[in-house]
Amino acid sequence: MLIRLDVADYFRDCGFQVLEAADGARAIEILQSGARIDAVFTDITLPGDPDGFALAAWIRSHRPEVPVLLTSGEVAPTPALLSRQDQPFFPKPCDYAQVAASIRALVASEKP
Repeated sequence: MLIRLDVADYFRDCGFQVLEAADGARAIEILQSGARIDAVFTDITLPGDPDGFALAAWIRSHRPEVPVLLTSGEVAPTPALLSRQDQPFFPKPCDYAQVAASIRALVASEKP
């Protein structure tokens, strides 16, 4: 939880509006709420169900306009495990400035 709080604070300091979810189920609730979501940054090893892989797959199925960026310090995904071959993955410890730059680039590329 402390890492999530630190990362969320970092992204806020970068100028992002951040919505936090403690697990995949809460993330899906937020995604279904109608809130504007420009990108999702999630750990693969989320507590409970769904894990980060399943969350990414849900997003691709239900909110395909929302880019997903994955991270993990425990799991190194193979391309077959990613929802899309071009899905960004950041092994921990990751450079959050690089993640923020990737989010900005993804959001910019999604706009018409």
